[in-house]
Amino acid sequence: MQDRYPLTIAQLRQARDDLAAMQEQAEEISRLMAAGYGASDPKTIRAGELNAAIQRLQWELERSAGSSAGATRA
Repeated sequence: MQDRYPLTIAQLRQARDDLAAMQEQAEEISRLMAAGYGASDPKTIRAGELNAAIQRLQWELERSAGSSAGATRA
């Protein structure tokens, strides 16, 4: 699709910083839910899923940034 453009370096950096902050908050929320409701409560489980989803997004950004860097070197 020609109407899509990759993020700039500054945008990627900002996204990584934002995701890192979100990850810290998600971890804290997950701990609070576990302490307040127990590990098997649906709220705690969803908080853990949110934390995992943020981590997967971070990994995907790293993978795509690595493949983009490799493509520009070739």
